[in-house]
Amino acid sequence: MRALLILIAATLATLDPLIASAAARDSQVKAAYLANFTRYIAWPHEVRHQICLVGADEIASWLEHGKSPLAVKRIADPAEVDSCSLLFLGRDSTQTRQWLAAARNKTILTVGEQEGFLQKGGIINLVLRNNTLRFEVSLENAQRARLVFSSRLLALAERVEAVAP
Repeated sequence: MRALLILIAATLATLDPLIASAAARDSQVKAAYLANFTRYIAWPHEVRHQICLVGADEIASWLEHGKSPLAVKRIADPAEVDSCSLLFLGRDSTQTRQWLAAARNKTILTVGEQEGFLQKGGIINLVLRNNTLRFEVSLENAQRARLVFSSRLLALAERVEAVAP
């Protein structure tokens, strides 16, 4: 019995770096998505992009140490969204509706990774499909924020919600 417990402990110890590595890769891919979204979406005026993140410290770290010329800011209060061109709400962020209300009617690209994010007013939602990170887009919410998506970016989306007639 003791030998079995030691074997299980040893197996778990070897899996821990693999799990940590997968989480790091996940954050790195999400950081790349966020940086690239700013390249394929047109803002109605010249903007120096600032990516604001809520509940996504690991993604923020990748953006801060990457080759991206984007400013990165971790925020904790919805009143801070005014300086953001992109607001990312991580899956661990709470009060999604409050954050989206603070960004409503402002030229801020809101990106999340939560079920029902687009229906709550978000513009892009990151989703995992067949172990691949994809994204969904709400053009109606983008139009409200006065953001125009490149057709190339829309072609890559898993799902695009059109503007209601």
